[in-house]
Amino acid sequence: MEKTREEEQAVINESVTWDSDTDIENPLNWPNWRKWTNVALISMQATLSPIASTILAIGAEAIASDFHLTDAYTPALPTGLYVLGLGLGPLVLGPCSELYGRRIIYLCSFTIFTILNVGCALSPNITALSILRLLSGVAGSAGPSLGASSVGDMFRVEERGRAQSAYSFGPVMGPVLGGVIGGFIVDRTHGWPWLLWTVTIASGVTTAFSAVFLKETYAPYLLSRKAARLSKINRDTNLRVEGEKHAKDLFSRAITRPIRLLFTSPICAFMSIYLSLIYGILYLHLITILLLFGPNEMYGLYSYHWTGGKTGLAYLGAGVGSLIGMVITGKFMNSSFASALARQQQRTGSSIPTPELRLPFMQVGMTIVPLGLIMFGWSAGRTHWIVPLLGACIFGTGMLMGYVCIHTYLVDCFGKWAASALAAAIVTRCAITCAFCIVGFQLYRKLGYDWGSMLLAFLCIAMIPIPFVLQRYGPRLRERQITF
Repeated sequence: MEKTREEEQAVINESVTWDSDTDIENPLNWPNWRKWTNVALISMQATLSPIASTILAIGAEAIASDFHLTDAYTPALPTGLYVLGLGLGPLVLGPCSELYGRRIIYLCSFTIFTILNVGCALSPNITALSILRLLSGVAGSAGPSLGASSVGDMFRVEERGRAQSAYSFGPVMGPVLGGVIGGFIVDRTHGWPWLLWTVTIASGVTTAFSAVFLKETYAPYLLSRKAARLSKINRDTNLRVEGEKHAKDLFSRAITRPIRLLFTSPICAFMSIYLSLIYGILYLHLITILLLFGPNEMYGLYSYHWTGGKTGLAYLGAGVGSLIGMVITGKFMNSSFASALARQQQRTGSSIPTPELRLPFMQVGMTIVPLGLIMFGWSAGRTHWIVPLLGACIFGTGMLMGYVCIHTYLVDCFGKWAASALAAAIVTRCAITCAFCIVGFQLYRKLGYDWGSMLLAFLCIAMIPIPFVLQRYGPRLRERQITF
């Protein structure tokens, strides 16, 4: 409901904040249909960007043929550099969203992403394709990097589990869908440009819908707009949001905040490292799955010799696992949080929710991940093809559970700086993922499916203590955090 001039003038000499706990302008008080419309649009962006990351992986052979490439590394560059771009973008886009609001960042970034994909589809050589893919990764990073923060803007702590699960399905399932879709496109068109034209069309439609229906969610930005509106009513008053600083100082702090968080906050560093590991393994799996299921044997490794568009169906192992993980997370993450809160209240008498209440659910996911990797590695080429895909499915389930918990935990810990904390995690994640994409073939070439997967499983096992350590020392670490 619009406020009258008299109502707004009545508060111009007070601190600018929400009118009440039920103020409809506060995104936390929006009706569910508006919240979920925003979640749907953001999730579409967060799904299309990762789809674009792997959709070219399955066309690597066609790219090598068109551009006369003979080595194993160069055809992987468009995928690896795109993932690197996904990591570099949040360093700027995350802080900018805390200065200028989320909506303008989503719209501008995805518009540029759409245009750059046109350039990628028309690339005359591998150099142009690789550079444009890096830039399109930067532009397409808004959805995967800002979405968890937007969910935190709209949903209260005890309500975030289901929304974060629905949103996180895109960044995790997107790479899988890219492989599945790409397999059939390459098979039907006998070339790689239509892989990128498909992304261009989908992103253009999403941008148009976002321009019409996507709403601003960042509370400090909404309050600053409210202050400006009230100041115009009474020109003798210059209202400011509490804690607001000059734009120059604000920008200098905001633009460096992700790096400062990464290197000064143990919580951000630990979560970034683990997120990087499981996401890097997902991409390594998606890039190298063609070794096991492709039509030709490579590097002396066993292949199940799937042909045509069927090759892309191998991506569904991890994809189905991600879907199962999303269902499990959406159904049980909020109840796990409530149970942990009840245990905390019984143990300490405190009913104040803390971020560490997310960690028990994370511990389950982190335990499932290496089990899936071990099953995949030791069954590949030794059993029926369904067994390694079942291992990939188990890995995908645990990975999505851990992925959602890490994002939600960071949002709970860092509040209004959540976008910067997620940017720090994402830049670490994508740098490691880029390296995994480029060297993944050599890992299995030298160690085989079995010991290559075991090496990855050992790394995941080494990370299992992290949530147990944070559950005990997390509150103390949060108390010592500096002002960012």
